[in-house]
Amino acid sequence: MEEVLHQGARAAEIAETLDIGVLMGGTLAIKSVRHAFAVMDALRADTTGKSSG
Repeated sequence: MEEVLHQGARAAEIAETLDIGVLMGGTLAIKSVRHAFAVMDALRADTTGKSSG
């Protein structure tokens, strides 16, 4: 996730990709997708915190 954000992917693009993962992986993928969103949120919050401080 860190590399994808570093490369400039937008949240909407990442969400679309993860949505496809859920469609293809079914309920087994949901836990991983939730984790991916949590990581993305944490990374974005960390980046936001650094730039404002």
